Amino acid sequence: MKVVEFLKIGQEMLKLMSLFDLRRDDYKHIELYEEYMMLRGEGEKVDYILATLSSKYNVSESTIKRIVKRLSKEVK
Repeated sequence: MKVVEFLKIGQEMLKLMSLFDLRRDDYKHIELYEEYMMLRGEGEKVDYILATLSSKYNVSESTIKRIVKRLSKEVK
């Protein structure tokens, strides 16, 4: 399969991602985001969540904050 053939398969999704200013690597953070939201829903403190997820996913707490902020935005 050539690159152009692969791009054609996902062309509409890629157009939407570009339109909504989504990053191509955001899919990597879906599990982290969902776990963050689950822990928040259970009433855990943000500092505890950040420390726990930072250790689990090997990313900084500020990176987690950016991920959560970016993935929580409404698509317009």
